[in-house]
Amino acid sequence: MKGRAVTTLFALCFSTSISFSQIYTDHDSLPGRSDSINKIQSYTISGLVIGSDGSALPDVRIEIRDEQTARTVASGYTNNSGAFEFGHLPIAVYDVSASRGLSETHQHLGLGDLGMNLRIRLASPGAAASQVDGNATVSVAEYKVPQKARAAFHKAEAALAKNRLDEVAKQLGKALEIYPDYAAALTLRGVTSLDAAKPEAAVDDFDRAIHSDPGYALAYTAMAAALNQLNKFDDALRSATRAVSLSPSSWQSYFEMAKSYVGKADYDHALQQITKAQQMVPKEYPPIHLIRAHVMLALKNYAEAMGELQAFLTLAPQDPNSGAARQALEKVKALTSSATSSAMVDTAR
Repeated sequence: MKGRAVTTLFALCFSTSISFSQIYTDHDSLPGRSDSINKIQSYTISGLVIGSDGSALPDVRIEIRDEQTARTVASGYTNNSGAFEFGHLPIAVYDVSASRGLSETHQHLGLGDLGMNLRIRLASPGAAASQVDGNATVSVAEYKVPQKARAAFHKAEAALAKNRLDEVAKQLGKALEIYPDYAAALTLRGVTSLDAAKPEAAVDDFDRAIHSDPGYALAYTAMAAALNQLNKFDDALRSATRAVSLSPSSWQSYFEMAKSYVGKADYDHALQQITKAQQMVPKEYPPIHLIRAHVMLALKNYAEAMGELQAFLTLAPQDPNSGAARQALEKVKALTSSATSSAMVDTAR
């Protein structure tokens, strides 16, 4: 999906088991090595991705990343039974991510977790989840959604993961024909409209989603993104604030707040919110650096602005905004260089 307007995290029920599969590999070609050094331990990471209703979720992308090096050591998709397995992985501390369409969840696997059966249960994709005393709950509105509508929605997510936008529209149409008040389907359709530069249509869908399920936090976050596009920054702040009240761990809501404050030229508050988003995001999200650069430039903190622009360009060199970022970086470099030269001349005098 090009230029995703808002990165959202539907919750998955992600059940992971780590099974010991010690494999010893001899390196006879390495002289002077003892048998103990010549033996390399490797492991198999396997798991199952399901929804909170217990149904298996196929076509979910799995990435296994070494947390120390940030290198992805394995990746692939779940099969038709929602299962996955990766073998021959060295012992390490891993971040295992599962994502499909707009949905994503992460599991930290420490050294002590290897060999344990781990199970993390969150609301399934599209479920309107809220937190009560730290426990995920599913709204009454979500329970009303017929299974056939859920199935069509899951197919829409799977199609989105493969960038098959015509199929996304088709399956969302089916889901909403079966159940017109399906908040998750309305929200996803709104996000596709937002990406297609149709913020007014997106606002209509987000508004319907909110009225269908007032406890669906994601619809408020998406609404904030649309209102920011429309330069309705006060309204966007109200929507993002409501999203945070429903889902305090939603980094996207803080990200949208930061954009709103930038639009209002309130850079101190923008810096507070973008810092929160950066602290909470599970992995690098390049646009955060772009927003921080904008704030730092406004606050005349040119050194940090250059660092943020460079970070953005390193992470997303092909992003549609990369050209403008490079131009801004060169201008700031020239500005600071000129200021340094002037200071040196004044000192010499």
